[in-house]
Amino acid sequence: MPCDARGVLLITRQMEGTATNVARQRIELHCSLPEGHAGAHRDASQNQDWLVVQGRPTLLLRDESESPGNTER
Repeated sequence: MPCDARGVLLITRQMEGTATNVARQRIELHCSLPEGHAGAHRDASQNQDWLVVQGRPTLLLRDESESPGNTER
């Protein structure tokens, strides 16, 4: 039986000429490890690991602002 841990990953990018980051994508994360596993949760399809703090929703931020290898606009 799979683990039932869930999380949300927000992909952000910095707006050129400002100090503001905006969310450009929201991804629902689902732990793909077996129920009762040890350590961090893992969503294999998104290649993302996370820890759960009891009583708090899990929200992760990934900044994908312009960089030499990032040509997406």
